[in-house]
This record gives sequence, C-alpha cells and structure tokens, in this order.
Amino acid sequence: MWRCVVTMLIVVASSSGQSARPAPSFDAGEIRVNKSGEGKSSGNLSNGRLTIRNLALRFLLAEAWTMNPDDIYGPAWLDDVHVDVIAKAASPATPDAELRRMLQKLLKDRMKLVEHTEQRTKTVWALTVWKGPAKMMTSEMPAKPEDADCSRSATENSRVRLVCRHESMAAFAHELPQYAGAYVTSTVVDRTELVGAWDFSVEWTPSSQIESSGGLTLFDALQAQLGLQLRNEKLAVPVLVIDSMDRTPSDN
Repeated sequence: MWRCVVTMLIVVASSSGQSARPAPSFDAGEIRVNKSGEGKSSGNLSNGRLTIRNLALRFLLAEAWTMNPDDIYGPAWLDDVHVDVIAKAASPATPDAELRRMLQKLLKDRMKLVEHTEQRTKTVWALTVWKGPAKMMTSEMPAKPEDADCSRSATENSRVRLVCRHESMAAFAHELPQYAGAYVTSTVVDRTELVGAWDFSVEWTPSSQIESSGGLTLFDALQAQLGLQLRNEKLAVPVLVIDSMDRTPSDN
C-alpha cells in the first residue's frame, strides 16, 4: 500500500450562491478489473501520476477518500473485485489531495459510483498524550502534506523501527494501522491536541515475536519513547457509504 496523507477534501458552495467548482479530472485515466488472482498488490501516487495494480476496491475507495478500509460500507464484493488503475494529471506538480479527488471522479465516471459520507459511532483506537509532555521534537510543517515522511524498517534483532519527519499527529494516527501489524487493525483517531509537525522515531517488537523474544509491544513503545498512548474509545467518525456501484468499470 502506498503512503496515505490525511487531507480534508471539502468542497462548499460560496455564500453568494455560486456552485462548487467542478471535480478535477485526469488528463488520461484507465481502470480495469484484475483477474490474475495474485496475492500481492501495489500502488503509487506521486508526481501527478497514479499507478495501482491488483488492489481490492475497498482499499481503493479508502485511498481515494483518505479513510481506513473498515470505514467503507458497501457490498461484500468490494473485497473480491481487484483492479488496476493507470492515470495521470496535466501537471506533475499536482498535489496528492487533488489526485485523490481525480480518482474519486474516475470511480464515479467509470463505475457509476454513488456514495455519501456520514458519521457513525464506532469503537476505535484513540491516540492521546500519555503522561506529561510528548517526547518528540517539533519540526517545520512541510510545504505540502505529502512532503512529510514515515519510513518503516526492520532492525538487526527483528524489531520494527518507524522514523517520521515533519509528521502531523493527524497524519500519524491515520497511517499507524499500516505500520502496526496485528497490534492495530482498525481506525486510529488523533486525540492528542498536538498541533504542527513533529520528528520522532519509535521501535517495537512485532506481536508475533513478543512472547519468544521479548521487548516492547507497540503500546508500550509509544508510551515509553513518544509519550503517547493508544486506548479504545467509542467515537463518532466519518465513514463512506456506497449507495450503488457497478462491479465492472465501463470503457468510457
């Protein structure tokens, strides 16, 4: 899965009564069903281009709306239908948030997608400050959200190390399920009230190895190394509801 960037995608009609600006479109865009049956998927969204291979529709919708897959409500076949997408914008400088809006339009045009967002109360992980000040370095906000960076790597003792630069807490919360493995498989909501950008690193033992090799769990590492904690809470969160959608994309 490619890196997700948390961005509010809101288009509002002005008080003068003017209609919202039209949704942007790719200069060229293609979406096809992938019937390879392969277990791997890949994706890249950068420099005005979107390249996706063998991604389940549920995950594609989650990427387009900057949500987690369990926040997508629709037919069961969203998990079964995998697609390839190749598309490019007019300019390589097109922001990632704009590329996601273009992907939304591509899905609406080619798969007759009709959707709406609503708030639903769910049990989610809340990311909060643990005790005292957070143990992170303040950083400069990047010029564009996608200029922030988190990279995951394995250490010599098979632990997970996550290094982040210029990262907002909202972005970190959204991306954490991608890095956390079995520790966190559902939505994480930022409740830290920490503003701006941060530089930090955190290291933990994967859940599959914690009993045999010891070390810190993700939850313990967040507390000890960053001064943050994850706890279950029932919160109202935005979800995407699929009202209707074709299972097979049209050619145009």
